[in-house]
Amino acid sequence: MLMGSSVHSKRDMKHRFGRAGLALTDEQKIKISIARAVLSSPSILLLDEVTGGLDFEAEKAVQGALDVLMLGRSTIIIARRLSLIKHADYIAVMEEGHLVEMGTHDELLNLDGLYAELLRCEEATKLPKRMPTKNSRERKSLQFEDPPISQNFQESSSPKMAKSPSLQRTHGMLQFWRSDTTRNSHDSPKDRSPPPEQTTDNGIPLVATERAPSIKRHDSFEMELPNLPKVDIHPIQRQSSKNAGPDSPISPLLTSDPKNERSHSQTFSRPQSERDDTSSEQSEPDELQHHKPPSFWRLAALSIAEWPYALLGTIGAAIFGSFNPLLAYTIALTVSAYYQIEVSDMHHEVNRWCLFIVGMGVITVLVNWLQHFYFGIMGEKMTERIRRMMFSAMLRNEAGWFDKEENSADTLSMRLANDATFVRAAFSNRLSIFIQDTAAVSVALLIGMLLGWRVALVALATLPVLVISAIAQKLWLAGFSKGIQEMHRKASLVLEDAVRNIYTVVAFCAGDKIMELYKLHLGKILKQSLVHGLAIGFGFGFSQFLLFACNALLLWYIATSVDKQRLTIATGLKQYILFSFASFALVEPFGLAPYILKRRKSLTSVFEIIDREPKIDPDDNTGLKPPNVYGSIEFKNVDFSYPVRPEIFVLSNFNLKVSGGQTVAVVGVSGSGKSTIISLIERFYDPMSGQVLLDGRDLKSFNLRWLRSHMGLIQQEPVIFSTTIRENIIYARHNATEAEMKEAARIANAHHFISSLPHGYDTHVGMRGVDLTPGQKQRIAIARVVLKNAPILLLDEASSAIESESSRVVQEALDTLVMGNKTTVLIAHRAAMMKHVDNIVVLNGGRIVEQGTHDSLMDLNGLYVRLMQPHFGKGLRQHRLG
Repeated sequence: MLMGSSVHSKRDMKHRFGRAGLALTDEQKIKISIARAVLSSPSILLLDEVTGGLDFEAEKAVQGALDVLMLGRSTIIIARRLSLIKHADYIAVMEEGHLVEMGTHDELLNLDGLYAELLRCEEATKLPKRMPTKNSRERKSLQFEDPPISQNFQESSSPKMAKSPSLQRTHGMLQFWRSDTTRNSHDSPKDRSPPPEQTTDNGIPLVATERAPSIKRHDSFEMELPNLPKVDIHPIQRQSSKNAGPDSPISPLLTSDPKNERSHSQTFSRPQSERDDTSSEQSEPDELQHHKPPSFWRLAALSIAEWPYALLGTIGAAIFGSFNPLLAYTIALTVSAYYQIEVSDMHHEVNRWCLFIVGMGVITVLVNWLQHFYFGIMGEKMTERIRRMMFSAMLRNEAGWFDKEENSADTLSMRLANDATFVRAAFSNRLSIFIQDTAAVSVALLIGMLLGWRVALVALATLPVLVISAIAQKLWLAGFSKGIQEMHRKASLVLEDAVRNIYTVVAFCAGDKIMELYKLHLGKILKQSLVHGLAIGFGFGFSQFLLFACNALLLWYIATSVDKQRLTIATGLKQYILFSFASFALVEPFGLAPYILKRRKSLTSVFEIIDREPKIDPDDNTGLKPPNVYGSIEFKNVDFSYPVRPEIFVLSNFNLKVSGGQTVAVVGVSGSGKSTIISLIERFYDPMSGQVLLDGRDLKSFNLRWLRSHMGLIQQEPVIFSTTIRENIIYARHNATEAEMKEAARIANAHHFISSLPHGYDTHVGMRGVDLTPGQKQRIAIARVVLKNAPILLLDEASSAIESESSRVVQEALDTLVMGNKTTVLIAHRAAMMKHVDNIVVLNGGRIVEQGTHDSLMDLNGLYVRLMQPHFGKGLRQHRLG
């Protein structure tokens, strides 16, 4: 059963599924984890909400595997879906770190306490009777404080029950299963940290005050948001269900809704397998393979605005470079002074040239500062400009470009940090050295020609040999070090995987296995390092041989010329010292060539990003901008597959029509293409064939920024930026007033908890909103969409990943949001959200298999009923399913 959904052949068992299993669905990853647990044959089994993020169909398959795994084992299960653990030997109810109830399912039902209340809410048959009280415990995290209310503490004998001094709204369930054989257990599980409490704007617990969330139906409705600019739309007559009135209640659900579909970036946006680790280099993207490296003049054009800095830096580099041969010539004059017959003349000459060298040193300090200071400014400004150009170009690209593995967030961040810096190193820094060394060689040749042209020509003939030897040595070493770097990368991946999954490694006692694997990689590095050391020795030795050979040739020719009286000993000595210094200056810039060649890909990738023409360009100012939006959406014969996996069609001959002002729900099993519909409406992608129409016009005919400004998107995982709450809300409209922002927060049920924070709307939420609860993050995301006030709403599992109590206040905000004259497309598995929508579309395999209202689909007793079955009340299931 485990192999059925993941592998189909022996070859697939060895298939690579990418980093962190990105090519697998949630169901497949869980099944592989179960197989790993089966292989270890444990006596004690710990299951931490294993099926909490799966849809009903996937949950049944996984639960079947778990049922087999639990046989004969002591098992502890952590779960929110109570229907899965009714047959446990013991059920422990946790609340804010305290054990408040414990017993069997029947005992806890007879007690009619917290467990019974949660079970009733899960069955969606009636509202909770019991009102949990508030805790006076101070929140150290970003939570508001509740007034302290205490209760008397009592204990009951059977079932075992421990009431905490104050009962909280967030609950956890521990289920204990006895194994068939008696085992001694000495492990004491640590208390799980409870999610933070959620309250209403009045500070009263939601369970005590909220009624069942509902989607209200009105012929006309406008949100009370003072002074909020609205997009004009035609009057729309809402379609209402005959059985639903304006205040029709929708049953609350206290189960953790499944994440019924992975985002496209995980399910369809990754290659089926990770690039083979045996390859020494990752293959380049197609655009990069055909993109030519930039010319020198293009790099120069990027820094044209800094030409004053470049001019001053060039002056400093030229003077500093010319001092190199002048120093050599001065040293030669100093040595020649020792051949003076008179001692006084010798002292005079030596002192004079030594003072000259000191003066040159003082000037060198000044010109060296001039060179590096102004070229440094030029380089930093160039780096900043290139990073801005790269980042701007990245944001222009379509979503499909980011789906490629080489364009992942980590890779692009690294390219922004490293590649832009390399452009500076390849141009600004190297230009400085090139000017410096060119000046040095030019002055050396000039002085050498004046002293004796014959020796100068011989020295000039040896310089190419020195240049070739230096380049060959660096290329030789670069080739060997390349393999070592790749091996280090593979070893670091082992370490990275072990650290990221440290709990799994420790739980399966796999530390020794990880160490063996890491040692294996280090052993390969050791062998390659020995070869690398031999290569370094050979390359360096050969280059030194050529250097000494050229020096020997120059000395031989000078000695021969002195012997034939073509020049004096003093002149020959001056020329030898002069060209010895010049040879190092000439070799240096050519020695940088291997570095530039090695980083050629980085240099090319910068301009590949900058020059790329996106397939869906948000900066294109062309396109229609109608004054009004009716909101009618239609899919006509749409075929679609994600760019990274073109062979797998997510939608096939897909047809769907959403009338203006309608609320349409899309349901289906994992991977059926639900999120793809929203991606196509937002025009993150274009269909392979067919059309997506808005008000009868192809989406491609509209101006892209105008199109997206008329759509409000709320995703399953709320997008929260690492900034203040204020900035996160006004991200939708930066010119919003303070009153408009706060009104949007009130409509989203977020104003109270924001106001209770120490810094209010100016509270920094941390990276990805880590300081907020999932419910708080989702309400901020809803407030952002409210502030945008778009006529088209797209909700992608907006409340499925939130704990049940928080989901109720989030659901209330969503209900308020969709009550206006807006076209709404929502993806959800909650039965409460399905009963009052205008149309429900059931997907399977990229096709519509069922369509209709909630009641009509229930009578059909098809896939929709199977998907919604765990969310219906017991009586409703018996009525519909017989």
